[in-house]
Amino acid sequence: MADPMAGWKVLHGLLRPGGFMRLGFYSEIGRKSLVTARNYIAKHGYRQNAEDIRRFRQDWMDAGSDHEHLRLLSFRDFYGMSECRDLLFHVQEHRYTLPQIRAALTELNLDFIGFQLYPAVRQQYQLSFPDDLTLTNLECWNEFEIEYPETFFGMYQFWVQKAVA
Repeated sequence: MADPMAGWKVLHGLLRPGGFMRLGFYSEIGRKSLVTARNYIAKHGYRQNAEDIRRFRQDWMDAGSDHEHLRLLSFRDFYGMSECRDLLFHVQEHRYTLPQIRAALTELNLDFIGFQLYPAVRQQYQLSFPDDLTLTNLECWNEFEIEYPETFFGMYQFWVQKAVA
């Protein structure tokens, strides 16, 4: 979608007051290794055909052993042709930070209900921010994600509720 906020506004308009919506957005911080790989792809001129995708994967595996290289190698999608094309050769992908999401929630008058989390992430967050009993403070979550950048490597998945008029 060229303008995800426009789509979000349409969904918001369909939501009844007090209604809930589950959303998923890519994390700018969590997808850093993918951005690094996409920049590498652009710099070296790889195209979306099978030959170039194979060549890219081999070159990437040979290119380094730093965290960004190794992180990408841990994605199962790196190894399948269609999956790799979808993962790295996107025409368009929008990524967000938690402050951007918080601003959108404010603009749309939506209440943040909470993230869908793995138990280990929940536990680590609670240890880091014991005063956030509801686990809904997006400023704290932003600090947490900066400290643990792979928390939302897939995407932010969360629930919101439309305010009652």
